[in-house]
Amino acid sequence: MNKLPILLVLFFAVLSNPVRAFDAEPTTLTLSDITQSMTLDRSCLNYCITGVCVWLRCSIFECSIETSIRVRHYNPDLIVSVFDKPGDNPWQEAEEIFGDIERQLTASIVGIFHGAEAGGGHRVEGGNTATDHSLRFKEVTAIGHPFSSITDFIANSGYYCPSEAESFQPYLSSSLDALTWRLGIPELLYIQNLIPGRRVVGSGIQQQWGAVWPRTGFINQKDDTKASAVVAQRAGNIVTQIRQPHVYTALDGNNYNRTWLPGELVENDPDTGVWQMLAPEMDSQCYVFGENDVYRRAWSSGRIAHDNRYAFSLWRPYQCCEAQGAYLFTVPLEVCI
Repeated sequence: MNKLPILLVLFFAVLSNPVRAFDAEPTTLTLSDITQSMTLDRSCLNYCITGVCVWLRCSIFECSIETSIRVRHYNPDLIVSVFDKPGDNPWQEAEEIFGDIERQLTASIVGIFHGAEAGGGHRVEGGNTATDHSLRFKEVTAIGHPFSSITDFIANSGYYCPSEAESFQPYLSSSLDALTWRLGIPELLYIQNLIPGRRVVGSGIQQQWGAVWPRTGFINQKDDTKASAVVAQRAGNIVTQIRQPHVYTALDGNNYNRTWLPGELVENDPDTGVWQMLAPEMDSQCYVFGENDVYRRAWSSGRIAHDNRYAFSLWRPYQCCEAQGAYLFTVPLEVCI
């Protein structure tokens, strides 16, 4: 039997009914998702009673000694989103509010000073275009966590510390910081932070995820998920300090009673802050970036976003006690939940 006519019929049938490629859903994060991501896991909240604060309270007629409980815990301060194109934030509400503004800002700033297009997109360079991508460029935003402002009310109980952040306030947008985020000037002048191996996420030779400095959108990393984590670390490092050479708003303290604030976010140091992935996968635990996964399952396995859009929550440590007068000292004590 001649099979040629049958093959021709099948060929033209395929042409008339082409197989459509599966369009994957975009990576998105909603306010509802963020609410569900709130966790009491020890690795994130880490709530402890750390002592008793002693105060001196005086009136016109007498003075007395007062006490209050000193507590320590982590707050989810920021939602840090990392993505390829200006305004393409995976956090849906943030994209709706700031997306068009970020696209216009990037186009105008870069266009004026560079005489070029804003660019963006999944730009990579490498020998093998399928597997050897190394140099990447990322956009980033750092916005106040929706829970941040609620901590002001919880703090009235005397057993919780308020966050430095304000909910939904943009602290860093690479679109507004477009020039420095692309050129790295004047960060390239901070020679002490550019020494190889000094400011890197991870440790050793085999498990370095990437350098924190210079804090720009360019990063050498084949793994896009790890690249996004390092860029998030850069953004967190910028906004937790003052007087950095970027266009941003710093987390610079609150006025609650007696508070010990977390300070600068430092890579590989959980005592300055930990991360929780929210998108494309939602983690129930927190950690520092830079896990040694050379001889185990890769950290990025199961966390890869097909559209290269990621979102993380930054949790930072606070200590405080309710003011009862003039602060004298703290009697140390540690009871953790």
